[in-house]
Amino acid sequence: MQFEIVHTLPADPDTVLRVMQEKGYYEYLQQHHPDVDRIEMLSIEDQGNTVRRRVHYQLKPIIRSVGPKKVPPEAMAWVEESTLDKASRRLTFRNVPVKDWVQERMTNTGTIELRDAGGGQTRRIVAGELKVKFPLLGAIAERVIHGRARDLLDGEARLFGEYLKTRG
Repeated sequence: MQFEIVHTLPADPDTVLRVMQEKGYYEYLQQHHPDVDRIEMLSIEDQGNTVRRRVHYQLKPIIRSVGPKKVPPEAMAWVEESTLDKASRRLTFRNVPVKDWVQERMTNTGTIELRDAGGGQTRRIVAGELKVKFPLLGAIAERVIHGRARDLLDGEARLFGEYLKTRG
């Protein structure tokens, strides 16, 4: 499944770029985002023109079981491994599921582009591909996961301006 999710954030692209590199932003999301159990910046490495990041995400569970099988909360946990190109304001990501059995069935890669929207705002474009390899249910799972990703990103967009106010 190809996807694109677009938001307008209330800050210029350079500010958005800086915030994406602040550990405090992820701590703020951890405390205030209604759809997550955990968001944590695991590592950030500034390499001059690029920044490598690892961010752990775990969404609150919405599916407790599939048939008789229980679905553990970690099934919706992943580590974003990404490289941010400062000059182009483009981040390339790969979301790696925490659980091996999910890794075997799901891949998610893509980009985040930050474009000047004028008036001190940024258009954030998240685009990529999500694949779930599971007989009969793969396409349904992709739609559910896409919906949860949209909820996560919608929440981040809502909280972005609030976080900026806490920075002073």
